[in-house]
Amino acid sequence: MCKLLGYFIIYRYEHMNLYKKIWLFGLLFIWIIAWNISNAGSRDLPWVTIISRAQWWADETIRFRSTPRPTKTSSTGEKTEEQIKAENISKIRNAWMTKNFPFERKYEWSNPMFWNHYLIYPDYYNYHKNKIIIHHTAKDYGANRTMEDVKKDIQQIYKYHTINRNFWDIWYNFLIDQMWNIYEWRAGGQWAVWMHASSNNVASIWIALMWNFQNDTPTVEQMKSLVNLTTAIARYYHIDPMGYTYTFSTNTEKEPYVVATKNPNIMWHKNVKSTACPGANLYKYLPQIRSEVLRRMKNEIIWNADLPSSWANELKKSNVQNKSTLQTKNTPQTKNTASNTQKTASKTTSNTVNKSDFSKNLSELLKRNPQVLQNAAQIAKKNYKWNLAKATHFTNKISKKYSITDVKNLMNQNISVLLYELTKDYDSFQIVCDGNCIFNIDGVNYSRSWATLTFLANKIQVNSNYTLSANQVSVKSSVTDWSVKITNYNRKSYLWIPWNSFKGSLYFEKWTYPLKNGEQKSDFIVVNTLPFSEYMKWIVETNDTETLEKNKVMAMISKNYALFYMNKWNIHPSISPDANYTAIDDPDFFQKYVWAWLEKTLTKWYQALNATKNQIVMYNWYLPILPYFNCSPGFTLSAEEKRWWNDTPYLKSVYDFNSCSDFAGHGVGLAWKWAERFAQQWMTYDQILKYYYDWIEIVDIN
Repeated sequence: MCKLLGYFIIYRYEHMNLYKKIWLFGLLFIWIIAWNISNAGSRDLPWVTIISRAQWWADETIRFRSTPRPTKTSSTGEKTEEQIKAENISKIRNAWMTKNFPFERKYEWSNPMFWNHYLIYPDYYNYHKNKIIIHHTAKDYGANRTMEDVKKDIQQIYKYHTINRNFWDIWYNFLIDQMWNIYEWRAGGQWAVWMHASSNNVASIWIALMWNFQNDTPTVEQMKSLVNLTTAIARYYHIDPMGYTYTFSTNTEKEPYVVATKNPNIMWHKNVKSTACPGANLYKYLPQIRSEVLRRMKNEIIWNADLPSSWANELKKSNVQNKSTLQTKNTPQTKNTASNTQKTASKTTSNTVNKSDFSKNLSELLKRNPQVLQNAAQIAKKNYKWNLAKATHFTNKISKKYSITDVKNLMNQNISVLLYELTKDYDSFQIVCDGNCIFNIDGVNYSRSWATLTFLANKIQVNSNYTLSANQVSVKSSVTDWSVKITNYNRKSYLWIPWNSFKGSLYFEKWTYPLKNGEQKSDFIVVNTLPFSEYMKWIVETNDTETLEKNKVMAMISKNYALFYMNKWNIHPSISPDANYTAIDDPDFFQKYVWAWLEKTLTKWYQALNATKNQIVMYNWYLPILPYFNCSPGFTLSAEEKRWWNDTPYLKSVYDFNSCSDFAGHGVGLAWKWAERFAQQWMTYDQILKYYYDWIEIVDIN
């Protein structure tokens, strides 16, 4: 069909005028661009399951910088003879490579930003690869490893490469652990251009296996995943597993200062660099790997195929002799065939949790056997390293049960927020407003463009056109919905945007406020009073690096949390019942609240608020408190066992997959980190809320 179409175009081309020929060339150009885009396809290889960076909790923020990367400029100082020589060698080598092997030099796309943040070093991508290079991590990790241990090792390697060695990211495209899991390693996966072996980076894909194979031997599962992944890559990029390609090394003795050497298309690290990597006990299997990849490609065998029995038996025998074989404590052991894997997974759901089953099919798992996750939580508790304190008495947390009507009324009221840092660390305030400032000084209004307030021992000194002393001062803009700014407040965002403007009014008066050691202090305080809807815009309990669904989760929880305490019936442990504020801007006490116009930098939070603005979480038709914390060691705590509350049955203990060695936070309610993991995969915000808070309902207040 393609040939007939080609003959037709050639025949018609001879009879076309100039305008039709231009039109045809334009059409062909668009088709070529579209074909290249579709050929580049997805970062995911269609024949293997790859754990993404988001799934293993890669902290992308350590690759960020606050400003654009500076343009490289030539040195203005006098260069040494050695520097001049090195620059000339580099120019000649690069020119020779560009002329003779252009596809080894030129990447196809670069991105200086990620998640709207500047990168310390740009991400480079190349959609065409011609070689696969295999490594080991060269570390002995010890015996009896769990999935949690592996995850911690992965994060440690990432930080070591990115921070300690200043590589801006991880060296390799993919990593394989000893439990057959394959991880997206460098940002960009298979497309990423890595930075490890000069002149061999652009057109290659690098795979690293965990462990030191100078001393140990790969497991059958690890070798199986290596062959599966290598086959998938070779098929995707049309790489001949038995073919050869050129690799390049530096030669400083004579032009062109580079040596091209033929090596197998599937090769080891030591083929491109002077190193023992990937170790003798993996190096010896190269011929078998290449032959097995070829066999699978010829026979269209890609997914989850077993290794040849003689090879598998040899690996098993070596691993029996090797005492540091990785074994899983938390993951069910399965056979190597797909059918046996499915059988084992279905059997384990009666008393334990299959991690992959859980992370992909939670709703089905709950329908099939809802008791399984409760059992898993109880098992995690039994294995917890510390004893949980036993309740000696129980109390009621909920003093007033707000109805939907109560909630609607609260949402139309103002909320007063203690500005903790300004209260504790500042005693002088330089104030300006959008428009004029209206100062109320001991009940008398004054219109001024600016003023400086200073806390004295028992008075507030107000300096503007003249000086006044007062017991109480409030200030607001003369224009409705405009803001008040404290210009000497030096708080800034990660983008160096000043967080020093506030909607509504600021109030200065002597009162008590909490200290972080649990005591109360009597001194002058700063309180921001504003409409509740405005307050919600400037809460920072998530950020734009997280999914919209996670932002919706936090919008719902933050709304419930603030409303629960607004009328003083429900007593906050850090806020005195007679205080002239109902919230605190410090997350150690309440919720993190920053400044007016936050939606300029956190757009997802603003979208989440709009999507959920008429919704509220209710339990048994009253407003519940919804605690949350950072992460857990595998289970959350019920409010009854942690807080000793006996009137919050919806705050029960649930199973929680996480990477923390211990609780980061109080442990009751929603685990912040795993909620994001849910949202990244497939769960909606209401599903996430209902997983952590039992028997709740999402109610439309209209």
